[in-house]
Amino acid sequence: MVAIRTERIFAPSISSDEDQTRCGAAIFATRTCSPNRIAVAVVGEVDAVNGRELARYVERHLRVSRQLVLDLRAVDFFGSQGFTALYYISVHCTRSDVDWAIVASPPVRRLLSICDPESELPLADDLTAALARLDRRAQRHTPFVWSARSGWRTG
Repeated sequence: MVAIRTERIFAPSISSDEDQTRCGAAIFATRTCSPNRIAVAVVGEVDAVNGRELARYVERHLRVSRQLVLDLRAVDFFGSQGFTALYYISVHCTRSDVDWAIVASPPVRRLLSICDPESELPLADDLTAALARLDRRAQRHTPFVWSARSGWRTG
């Protein structure tokens, strides 16, 4: 008789401020910059092997963050599945009200110039510009606070 059991192979919770995963010819790494901002860096190649995993990796790490810096400066090759991943990340960020910015290498910029000619994805010139953009966006978001006496008000 064969014993059947269930074994958990995916643990979505992240226990530390930093996480690193190798997937295909790329390494995905996450760093918590502040309570509301994370940075995801990618080193290597984003292609059909790991494009979908990149999108899932980012989604998994965005649980409570309000801002994302996607650092693709160390990407040597960026295939069409990479663009699909960026599109998926964009949709997820929009639905989750997460502000984000992309800092890209020349191969990523080349593909975005073809696949995103209207520049709808938040591509920044460099890391400083990406952080400044996110800081400006954070200042525009005025939190709403519930008060039992006066109802909703800006905080």
